[in-house]
Amino acid sequence: MLRYSILAAGLLLAGQVAAQNELPSTPQPGNLPGPATRPAPAAPTPVFAPERTSLYSRSTLGIDLGWGAPYGWGISYAYLVGPGTDVTAGLGIGVGGKIGIGVRHYLAPLHKLSPYFGLNLARTGRVDEVTLTLDEGLPTEETVTYVQPPSGVLHLRSGLRWQPGRVGLLGTLGYGVRLSGDPATYAAPGSTPSPRMRQLMRIIGPGGLEVSLGMAIALSPR
Repeated sequence: MLRYSILAAGLLLAGQVAAQNELPSTPQPGNLPGPATRPAPAAPTPVFAPERTSLYSRSTLGIDLGWGAPYGWGISYAYLVGPGTDVTAGLGIGVGGKIGIGVRHYLAPLHKLSPYFGLNLARTGRVDEVTLTLDEGLPTEETVTYVQPPSGVLHLRSGLRWQPGRVGLLGTLGYGVRLSGDPATYAAPGSTPSPRMRQLMRIIGPGGLEVSLGMAIALSPR
């Protein structure tokens, strides 16, 4: 009896050792491989809009009205060459046809309202038989007839530009310096106009005071 008990104990011990040495056929929860680790997506690179340097359009059509303006009552084209600087070319009519070029610099191009300073060089065409009369019907009446030859004028200008949207306004005060002498050839040789008449001729002729108003119409995106 004792022999059978020892044999049974030996078989039980051998079975336990074999069970410990046998690899499990089914993976255990603790031994399962973890999910593959993916690299975190790279953060998107922020895209910055270019810094705005001017409210003005690259190309602008101008309509000019007023007294003593470089292009008279006419039209002009302006091209922005820098954030606050444009160059212009225009033509129109006054006492004679006008054509010229110019440059303007704006002090606050990022604001709707900006002061500016400018220079223009304009040429006024020839006008024949200009007749002026002073004190008509009075004993001091004076009449003169003259020819206005072509002349060049340098315009010194300053003003304000208001640009709330596609259409803006420019108000300008300036002075035109005539680059030639007396712009008059009198029809009656030897006639000498009075000082008052000569003053009137200077007011009407090229150069002198400018008071003008213009429109600036954007032709291209800002």
